[in-house]
Amino acid sequence: MKLYFENSYGRRRLIDEPETREIAMMMIHQFCGERNFKIYYVRNWIQNGELVYDVGSHSEFFILSGPDIKLEE
Repeated sequence: MKLYFENSYGRRRLIDEPETREIAMMMIHQFCGERNFKIYYVRNWIQNGELVYDVGSHSEFFILSGPDIKLEE
């Protein structure tokens, strides 16, 4: 899998390649923490075969891409 940060201009940058969704969430928290952004909630959805994470900014997102991405049931 690949974890991207997408800014408010729609530009993506690769953060890392986590092996699991749990590791991806840890990376998201670390990324935000290093930038003093406090996460109050996480919302996610599938869009174009990728898992999109909204952590509260409403204009910048994290994208998890890889085979067989789906919402957990």
